[in-house]
Order: sequence, then C-alpha cells, then structure tokens
Amino acid sequence: MNSTKIYIAIVDILKACACIMIFLTHCNTILPGEWKFLTVFGQDLGNNLFFMVSGFSLAPSIIKTEWRGAPAWYMKRLIRILPITLIVYIIMFFMGYYSFEDPSQVFVVFVYPTLYWFIEAILVFYIVLFILAKLTDVRAQAVICIALAVIYILLTGRHERFYFIGLFSMIMGYMVRTVLDNKKDVRFKRYIPIGIVVAVTAFLMAERFDGTYAATAVILLSAEAVGVLSLSTGYLVNDSISAALSDRTMLNGIIKYIGNMALPLYLVQSFCSGYIGFWIGLHIDFPLSFLVNFIVSWGLGTVLYFIRKASLSLYGKKKI
Repeated sequence: MNSTKIYIAIVDILKACACIMIFLTHCNTILPGEWKFLTVFGQDLGNNLFFMVSGFSLAPSIIKTEWRGAPAWYMKRLIRILPITLIVYIIMFFMGYYSFEDPSQVFVVFVYPTLYWFIEAILVFYIVLFILAKLTDVRAQAVICIALAVIYILLTGRHERFYFIGLFSMIMGYMVRTVLDNKKDVRFKRYIPIGIVVAVTAFLMAERFDGTYAATAVILLSAEAVGVLSLSTGYLVNDSISAALSDRTMLNGIIKYIGNMALPLYLVQSFCSGYIGFWIGLHIDFPLSFLVNFIVSWGLGTVLYFIRKASLSLYGKKKI
C-alpha cells in the first residue's frame, strides 16, 4: 500500500469526531449541569485525537523530506494556520480584549501569533516532531512517549499537562503510521473494536473519580488507546471504508468539512463566541442557548473556513 498517495478515510472521520468534541467542550458555559458530561471529551479525548491524527497524517511528508527541506515543509504548515489566526487575533485586539501597551501581547498577536495554547502547541509540535523523527527511530520515540506520559501524570499545572499530552499524542500518531506502513499485521484486527470499547469505558469511569494519579493515568492511557486503535482499525480496513464513503459523496463532503472546521471553530470559540457564548448562557435558557451559540459559532467558523480555503488556493495546495 502506497501510504503517500492513497486516501485514508479514518483521518477525516477522526478529525470530524475531534472537532465535534472540542466544540462541545467550549460550550461549557451554556450547558446545564446534567449535560456537562459532553464537555469532558474535548479536553482529554478530542484534543488528543486531533494531535494524534496530525502526527499520523504528517508521517509520510516528514519521512521523505530531507533536512534541507525542513524550512519549506514548515512554511507550508504555517500557511494553513496563520492567515485565519491573524484575522481573529487582530479583530479581538482592536475590540479591546488585548492591549497595545503590553509588548508581549503585541508580539504574540502580530509577530508570532501564539496567544492561545492550542495554536502555539501546533506550531511548536511540528518542529519537535520533525526533529525527533529525523534523529530517532521508532523504539527511541516509544521511550520518549513513555517519559512524556509519566511527566504528564505527575504534573499539576493545567497548561503544562496540555502541552505534554498533545506532544505525546502527536508522536504516537507518527509512530502508528510508520509501523503500519512498514508492517501491516492484520492478525490483531479482530481485537481492535473490543479494545476501543474497553478504552472508552475506562475513560468514562475514570472521569467520575478524577483527582487521583490513578484516575488521571487511566484517562490518559484510555484516550490514547482510542486514538491508536481507531487509526489502526481504519488503516487496516481502509479500502472498505473509502469505498463506502465514495458511494456517499454528500456524507463524505460533510465529514471532510467538519474535520477541517477544527481550527476555525477553536479560534471562534476561544475569542468571539467564548464571550458571546457566556452572554448567551446568562440571558437565554437551554436548549435555545445552545442552538443560538451553535449558529453563531458555526456561522463565523464557516466564514474562516472559506477564508482558509481561499488562502490555500492562493499559495497552492501542493504537499511535500
């Protein structure tokens, strides 16, 4: 199987799932108590899936890109992220949420737009993943992942844990792709769906008892297991999934659209709809508040989505 040319349907499917989970997490200000369980998936599972799929998707381009091609490789990734990020940052800056009097805020908005951790993580993780892939083999990467997992469990700082689990997930995605590309072992295929069910169950049980290192470890490992098992399953049965989606062009288009909305929706909800959603939650009762926030978020996100598509067309979509 030529991994650099085939369409792998599970990538779009998991991106769409991650996008929906992250979206629901950012709706925590307008969801009543009995619906709060929907917000737990984005932080621990949605973000992990997104980063893992990114590492999985980046593997072929990293493998075939030499050191001298690294700047061009990185620039192509920046073109997909920075235009719409700058638009949202600048709008919020001139709305008064950030100050020109603070040099650090000016820097992270207009020079290197990394005001929020998710964007900063993407830009930094790309560099780290490229270097790790070129300097180490799969076994060394596995050791690094174990070390990151241990550090994650021991850390108490919220943002530090986000960074470590995100990098851990991206490296895991890269490793899964390289292992599957080099050795397709179909013997374990029958056990993968069982593993996904067990991992999700463990994740939900641990969420009820979070606050201990043991529960945190279960959440981490089960969330990662969902990503690894899902990617492996989708890769191994890719022909049948792709064939099913190719016969359903509308469904295929919707899945791709939702998956590519992850970054626009994150930007909208972190800035504009983060404040709008809070106001909606105070003034409009559920479930109407959710519907209004959904329309606002997806409307603004869709505008950014098409701006992003236009910028990609302007600079070219050719992948390294």
